[in-house]
This record gives sequence, structure tokens and C-alpha cells, in this order.
Amino acid sequence: MRLTWWGHSSVLLEADGVRLVADPVLRPRMGALRHVSPPDARAWSTPDAVLLSHLHHDHCDLPSLRGLGAPLVVVPPGAGDWLARHGVEGVTEVEPWASVAIGRGVRVSAVPAEHSGRREPWGPTALAVGHLVHGPRTTSWIAGDTALFDGMRELSGLGPRGTVDLAVVPVWGWGPNLGPGHLDPDEAAEAVARVGARHAVAVHWGSLHPAGMRTLMRHHLTTPGERFAAAVRRAAPGTTVYPLAPGEAFRV
Repeated sequence: MRLTWWGHSSVLLEADGVRLVADPVLRPRMGALRHVSPPDARAWSTPDAVLLSHLHHDHCDLPSLRGLGAPLVVVPPGAGDWLARHGVEGVTEVEPWASVAIGRGVRVSAVPAEHSGRREPWGPTALAVGHLVHGPRTTSWIAGDTALFDGMRELSGLGPRGTVDLAVVPVWGWGPNLGPGHLDPDEAAEAVARVGARHAVAVHWGSLHPAGMRTLMRHHLTTPGERFAAAVRRAAPGTTVYPLAPGEAFRV
């Protein structure tokens, strides 16, 4: 299993013979949002599927989705028709607790997330979800955006061995304030403890900022990852945290 973090919530997961991209945002700017260090879209070529957690601009970037050209784009209920009308092909809606097959022996299940799924300011409203990727040898939880919820303790039971090998969890927002439906570093560590993940990676921090606020957000762009690692050592000492910078990868 290999995970590459390309900033914010954009990750490439290679496990059990498939390549999955989650929440790709591959442009230097998306309206009022700016990338600290935009990823090279060429590194994302030929994914087997894209996993989309919700329709917010910092997770659902239409040019990035269209540019990847994945044969399958797994999206939450309520998002499919709108994405198809905007030129995204291969869209399949998956309800929470339902799953879709990708490759040989790999299934992706949509799981609940405590987060608003409306496309601001005038877009459609769809659910927000996370995803469990479970194959013959590995199970990964890519949380999307979420606050803590009681059902997190049930997620490990969906994997073939009753464990979660990797948790990809958000540890901040995209601006100077956290906002509802997000996890701070301590809450993200609690999420990892509830899921019982063996390994964890912090995302959704240090990569995006509103235009003109990079200097004002210096603290928010540099400290959440370290704070998360320290919180995991307290809340889930059996979990290994991999501190990645955008563009870096690790292998289990």
C-alpha cells in the first residue's frame, strides 16, 4: 500500500493492484482559494477511479475532475446529475454503507460523514461522505470532511479482517477559522482512536488559503500536522503517524 499526499485532501492511494485518487484539486487557484504549492497533474495519470467526498470547492474542482478522465468517479447521493451536466464522465452515486467494485477483489464503500454537502453559493445539495477502500490485504479509511460521529467505531468492522490499516484524516479547514463539520488536531486524533487505525496521515491543512491571507495564516499553514501527531501519541499510542509534506509518499 502506497499513499501520496498532493495537498489539502487530494491523495493517491495505490493498494491491492488499484490506483485511486480522492478529492483531486490540481490547479494553482480555485476562485478565492490559492494553493501554497500546486501539484503536478501529470503524476495523477490513469487512475482506476476517483473518490469524491462532497461538492465543496476545496474538494470538488470540475476542471481537475474532467482532466483526470477516470473511467469511474464515485460520488455521494445527489451529486451525480450535476457533475454529469458539467462534463464529468463515469459518475456513479454510492449511498452510505453501500459499495462498488474496483479491480479484482477491491471494493469502495461510502461511509457517513458529519459535514454539509451543499455546493456554495448557489449549487446543489448532496450528501457528504467518506470512503473505505477494502481489498484482500489492506483497508483504508479516507475520511473526506467530517466532525466526530458515533458511527466511527463501526467502520473497522466493514473491512475483510475487521481492522483499518490506514486512516487519512482532515486536521484543519481551509481558512483562519475551523468552521463546522471539521476536525481540529485533537479531534482528528480521537477519530483515529475510535477507528483503531494502525497508520494515519493528516490532510486538509497547510495547502490552501484564501487569496491574500497566506501571511496571516502562517500558524495555520504550519502547525496542525505536528499537533495531530502529538495528539495521536496521547489518544492512540498504537497508531503510527506519517508526517507528509505535499508531494511526499509513504509505503506500508
